[in-house]
Amino acid sequence: MVENKNQGQTVSEIIHQVVKEFITYLGVKAKIDVKEEKNGYYANIKAKPYAGLLIGKRGANLKALQYLIRLVVKKRVGHFVPLILDVSGYRMRRINFLKKKALAVAKIVLETKKEMALDELTDKEVAIVSETLSQVAGVRFYTIKGTGNKKNVIVAPQ
Repeated sequence: MVENKNQGQTVSEIIHQVVKEFITYLGVKAKIDVKEEKNGYYANIKAKPYAGLLIGKRGANLKALQYLIRLVVKKRVGHFVPLILDVSGYRMRRINFLKKKALAVAKIVLETKKEMALDELTDKEVAIVSETLSQVAGVRFYTIKGTGNKKNVIVAPQ
């Protein structure tokens, strides 16, 4: 593990401390797990009664919180630290949901031979759907611009 030169703390400890400070300021009591993974760090906030508040609509609050925590961690460590922030496993559940939905829509498209649209998705979500649909024979997909920086994904028969 990399140590912070100023305080002798590991990066994991710094991440834990920063997340704890943010959560405390929000008035939320939670358990925080920080793991070092091959692509960076994964911090999971376990706050059952407050999970919806921390996640926000379609993960908006979670994304904002992750951005702010990354900024503070970068300042304290002295360099960028790859960090994924999660609340009660929301990001993992969202990925699984997107994969299952893409497969279900692909099945319907194959049966009906008609195009179907998925909800508007972010670029990262489109990549997850793309990877999932690339494994299904007989369907293709394309994206069209949605609102803001989101895209509409259309699943069509080949």
